[in-house]
Amino acid sequence: MNPKFNQMFEQVSLPTGITLKNRIVLAPMTHMSSNADGTISDAELAYYARRTGGAGMSLTAVGHVTEHGIGFPAQFGVYDDRFIPGLKRLADTMKQQGSVAVLQIFHAGRLTPEQAVPAGQVVAPSAVASERPGSPEPRELTDAEITSIIKDFGEATRRAIEAGFDGVEIHGANGYLIQQFFSLIPTDEKIVGAEVSRNV
Repeated sequence: MNPKFNQMFEQVSLPTGITLKNRIVLAPMTHMSSNADGTISDAELAYYARRTGGAGMSLTAVGHVTEHGIGFPAQFGVYDDRFIPGLKRLADTMKQQGSVAVLQIFHAGRLTPEQAVPAGQVVAPSAVASERPGSPEPRELTDAEITSIIKDFGEATRRAIEAGFDGVEIHGANGYLIQQFFSLIPTDEKIVGAEVSRNV
């Protein structure tokens, strides 16, 4: 092996006191293999068991922090304590060969499929539909709902801690809810600026 890559395989200590066995990180990859009820499946446990052994840190696919925040089918939930046992199995599986386990969490906002949420109610910072063809116009969140979702992220983090994860990554990219609060992604001149109409 080329000596310039040696550093990749050396331990690294993080400011939190956690030590990674190397600098290799398994990225959070969507696999759509959770159970239909949002619990962790045996298939995804096997998926992580095969992939986390060599990594110093491993990140899960993303879990949603509210029932209305799901982004795609067969995604696991982090919005209720009933998910903690499955999340613990996931954390244990990811850590069994020495990898640090990090849980990724999000809310899909206007990218939530309307057929995947109760009453088809998609919510977002503004009543502006996604640029994806056929996307519904979401209902604008109230200030109280925004505050509640912030707390939901906190509760999801608590569940991650109880399940034994070493860290949490908040997914704020790819057009999901957090990015919807500050990104300007116009597809129609009439809606330019609508995405930043809320000030939170």
